[in-house]
Amino acid sequence: MTTATAATTETMTGRAGGPRGALARRWPAALGAVAAVNSFALVARLPEHAQTWVSAWCVLLAAVIYLTWGTARGDLGNRRLLTAQTAAVLGFGAVAMTAVAVDVDAARYVLAAGWLAHAAWDVVHHRIGRVVPRWYAETCLVADLTIATALLTVGIG
Repeated sequence: MTTATAATTETMTGRAGGPRGALARRWPAALGAVAAVNSFALVARLPEHAQTWVSAWCVLLAAVIYLTWGTARGDLGNRRLLTAQTAAVLGFGAVAMTAVAVDVDAARYVLAAGWLAHAAWDVVHHRIGRVVPRWYAETCLVADLTIATALLTVGIG
């Protein structure tokens, strides 16, 4: 490919090539990874029981953020989207309540399942481009997967 052809292709697609261009397009993923690592650094200082509570309520908060953002954007005038968002809040609330009701060893698996389920929720929203901005769904996806992986490998505490 000649330089002129590459420049034309870049202009037509609106994307810069190479690693620099890939990084520029994946800033939401980087933001999600940084957010997850920072949240672990903060939560790791807490006692195990408090770590469980924080992670549990953050799973619920993640769903509430989608419901709130979708309402603010006006996307939840669609009855199907509103019903789905409301069901998600109830479902993730059930995950949170279950996590705080069981012992810490079981809670890590309940929470990991909750974070993985929210990652799937992020994928759906990224694909449909509604309720939250696509960059936010991507950021949240990476954070959710990072947190779930850490819970399954390192655990709580």
